[in-house]
This record gives sequence, structure tokens and C-alpha cells, in this order.
Amino acid sequence: MSNLQQVINQELNTLSLISQKEVLDFILFLKKTANTETDSDYLSKNALIKQAIIEGLNTPLSECSEQLDW
Repeated sequence: MSNLQQVINQELNTLSLISQKEVLDFILFLKKTANTETDSDYLSKNALIKQAIIEGLNTPLSECSEQLDW
């Protein structure tokens, strides 16, 4: 077991069972979100959206509208 794991275990053992459950819930949340595709990943995989974003970024401010149509 690494030093970091030992420190985490020591700190975890000082908490109440309710707090330990919250830590476990947080760990499970982190694991779930770490395996999820981000919005950026999704958008960059779609060629049409990716091209529209690139075109938008390359549009000079002078050609941009100052008001939204929606």
C-alpha cells in the first residue's frame, strides 16, 4: 500500500460511519464521472459540429452579430 493510501485510510478511520459513507459516495461519483465522455469530447467527434466551431472561432468580431436571434 502506498503512503498516500495509508494516509487516506488513516484519515478515513477517524471519521464517523456516516461520514465514511459520504466519502464512499464521493469516490463512486468520481469513478462514474471519470468514465463519462465530456461535452468537448462529444463535440469534437462530430465532424459537422467541429467544423462549425472552427469556422465560428475564425470569424472576425466585425462580422459577428451584436444581438442574438433567439
